[in-house]
Amino acid sequence: MKKTFLFLITIFISLSLNLAAENRIAVVEGRYDNIKLVLGTYHIPYDTIKFKDLANKEIYSRYSSIFFPSGISAPQETNIDVSIQGKNIQSVALSKDFFELDQEQFKENMREFTENGGASYFSGYAFKYLARIYDSFEFFYDFPYMGIPGRIEAAVKNDLARFSLRKKSALYMGYTGWITLKNVKDAEVLSEARFSTPRGEKFGPISVLLKKGDGEILYTSYYSTVYSEFKRFNIYRVAGFPLAKKLSETAGGLFQNVTGRISDAFLKGENSRTYFFNLGEGSNRIYLSSEGSSFMFEVYDSDMSMIASVENSSLSQTFDIDSQEKDYCFVKIYPADSSRFHIFSILSAEGYPLSFEFINIKNIAIMAVSLIFLTALVKVSVSRLN
Repeated sequence: MKKTFLFLITIFISLSLNLAAENRIAVVEGRYDNIKLVLGTYHIPYDTIKFKDLANKEIYSRYSSIFFPSGISAPQETNIDVSIQGKNIQSVALSKDFFELDQEQFKENMREFTENGGASYFSGYAFKYLARIYDSFEFFYDFPYMGIPGRIEAAVKNDLARFSLRKKSALYMGYTGWITLKNVKDAEVLSEARFSTPRGEKFGPISVLLKKGDGEILYTSYYSTVYSEFKRFNIYRVAGFPLAKKLSETAGGLFQNVTGRISDAFLKGENSRTYFFNLGEGSNRIYLSSEGSSFMFEVYDSDMSMIASVENSSLSQTFDIDSQEKDYCFVKIYPADSSRFHIFSILSAEGYPLSFEFINIKNIAIMAVSLIFLTALVKVSVSRLN
């Protein structure tokens, strides 16, 4: 009986550890951007890690996605010991638990994490840690804290536009000193706007993507709204990166060029989601994949005429489109059952899909023989003309 009980306890602990190991998303504790509230609402499981955990190299290997919200830092109350007697401060000294992040080690860890396929999110004041990893940020007058509270009209671009079906987005910057970007080198701009500063009106990016190696980093100056298409895109772009990455690798393996990529999920009460994708002239393919629930989808051309309606219980599907010119299409996706909150990804790619089987030894040999024959034929023709 005792052995049976110990055996069951062992199995329970093993299962618990396995379940914990499946959690591949982490959030660094921060004071301002309430990422954890949004992840909880979206039913996305995550671990919370402390600022000083960033010094541990092993932390980075545990996760596929890490969120660095605005306001991350070592809490002052843990770094400083203050002795007070009555209303008077007697002494101020560094705490025995004082922690200062090794910037070079952090840079090395994050570069390795990103370039090996990790995804991360940085918002607001967390830019200073991202700037230490990749020195890509340019600011007006070399001063980042120039934002004045107020409403801005942001132009929405690339995958954020495909996700939100908008060209413009009204954003309210609710605090003084928000981060104003002049430029981010080697980055894909997702949104940009004109905004007021103490030195007049300026124009620059609001959110960007940095693609490094096999991974990517999303940075946004705007994070005030808890629930919006803007915030939702940011969350699922990072949390859903591993699934989207697999689709990108599949398309790349077929020598196709990726033209758009979306990650999302059906939330409570939602019965469909719609996105648009660009089409290149010639062959195009739409890739769809879900983490855990099947779906149905419809494809419409740019005039909103239905091209196809597909009902399939598979978690991964593709659909091919031939376009006479550069154009775009809409993909509308429906849940096939009542389950919600499973992340799915949709990717568009242009170019005729060429499998490795097509480029095999036999075909290479045939092409080589054909080339030799053609070369010989040209030489004979030239010699006869001479």
